[in-house]
Amino acid sequence: MVMDEQISQLHMRAVRRIWLISDLQQCIPAQAEAHIRTAVQDFLSLEVPVDLIAYLGDATEGDDEGRIRIMARTQRDVIGQMGAPVYYVLGNHDFDFYRNHRAALSGLRLPFREEMEGIWHFPVKTEEIAGFVELDPLMLCFFSDHAARDGAWLTTHGVVHGDASTYPYTQDDYRALSRRIGQCAKPVITLSHYAFPGGNRPSDLLSKMLPLPGNVRLHIYGHAHIGDRQWAGKDAFRKIACVDDQAIVQVDVASLEKGRGNAVRSVLLEYYPDRTIGLFFRNHTLRTWDHMLMLRDESTEETMK
Repeated sequence: MVMDEQISQLHMRAVRRIWLISDLQQCIPAQAEAHIRTAVQDFLSLEVPVDLIAYLGDATEGDDEGRIRIMARTQRDVIGQMGAPVYYVLGNHDFDFYRNHRAALSGLRLPFREEMEGIWHFPVKTEEIAGFVELDPLMLCFFSDHAARDGAWLTTHGVVHGDASTYPYTQDDYRALSRRIGQCAKPVITLSHYAFPGGNRPSDLLSKMLPLPGNVRLHIYGHAHIGDRQWAGKDAFRKIACVDDQAIVQVDVASLEKGRGNAVRSVLLEYYPDRTIGLFFRNHTLRTWDHMLMLRDESTEETMK
C-alpha cells in the first residue's frame, strides 16, 4: 500500500501523462480482446486520465487479413474508452501479412494500418525512420519499422530485408537524425518498437544513431516481452537498462499479452514541474504496481516556474 499511496500523491503533481503500451501480438481475435480488455479495464479503474497513448507496435500477429481487421476494430473500440489520442509505430509483426503474401501483391500492404488510418495517429510515414510529436514541454521522437511503398525493402528486427541495395538511408542519414534530435529546444523522449544497444533485443539500425544527444531524457521500447525466456533469454525480466556507454535510461514496456510474456503489462509515464520523470510499471493481470522509477533531470538545476 505504501507504493500505491506514493504514486497517488505523485499523480496530483503531473503536468503530462502518457500511457505506454506494446505487443498485444495475438492471432486469435478472442484472445486479443481478452488481453486488451484486461489492460484497459484495470487502467480505467485507476481514474488517471492521460494526454496521449504511445503504442509501440505488434498490435496483431499472423497473416489472416480478416482476423487482423477484427482485432484492429476491437482495439479501436476498447482503447477508445481511454478518451486519449493513440500514436502507433510499426513493429515486426505489422509486416506478417505482407511478408507471407507478397508474391500475390503488387506492392506493400499493411492491413492493420489501413484499418486504423484516420482513427489513430501514425507519427512516422511508412517509408521513413522517425517522426516528431510535440507534447509541451516535451518533444517525443518516434522511430518505426519502415518499408518501400513497392515493398522492395523493409525493416524488422533492426535489419533491412529484401533488396537492401535500394534501402535509401545511410549511416550519415542516421547521424543526421541524431543531430536533428539534439537541435530540439525541449527535453526529448524517444520511443520505438526496439531498444538501443544496452537494452533487450536491440536494433542494429538504431545503433547507427549513437551516441544520442544530451537532451534525450529517456528511451521507451517494446518487442522483448517481459518474462519471455525463449526470445529475451537472460534478459527476460529486465525492464530497465541504459543505452550503451551513455547515462540514458531505456525502459521495456512489453507486453499487453500474457502468453509469451508472463503478465499483461504497461507503463505509465508522468512529467512533473521540476522536470522529473516518473515511470510506474503496471501488472494488469494482478491489478498492481510492480515497480516505480524516478528520473531527475541532471542537465540543469533550474526548475520550471
